[in-house]
Amino acid sequence: MSKSADVELTQLKTAVHYFVGLLEEGSLVKNYDSSTRDEIAEVLELIIGKVEGLPEEVPENLVQAAVVRSIVGAAERLRRQESEAFLSRQMREAEAAASIHGHTLSDWEQVTGEEGVEYQAACTDCGGFIYVSLSGTYNLLLDSCERV
Repeated sequence: MSKSADVELTQLKTAVHYFVGLLEEGSLVKNYDSSTRDEIAEVLELIIGKVEGLPEEVPENLVQAAVVRSIVGAAERLRRQESEAFLSRQMREAEAAASIHGHTLSDWEQVTGEEGVEYQAACTDCGGFIYVSLSGTYNLLLDSCERV
């Protein structure tokens, strides 16, 4: 007696979703660091989404291609999240340093740069500015704020 494909798919999805939860929580898979667990969980979720949308008579190589796209997609998404976290940290540090020297920064503006997402903020008093990108922070503020 064999299971129907629908029952098997439902059980597999339940098992994968449970495994994803365990990866995100981390208690049963302590051998992996949190970023590795997050990436594996992301890949599994993307695989389920991609395979769910495939037509019934899809050849095996196209199912495998869906898996590869899921892996690449998860890696890109995590890299983007890490970049955003890095930029956010750089902006907070730049704001703190500017404040220590008496500068009042405007809101951060997204600017176009060679590395994609980059931000700048200007001092509302002296006109100097700080530029933050993935390669570093460029501080073009005076050592002490002097109104222009």
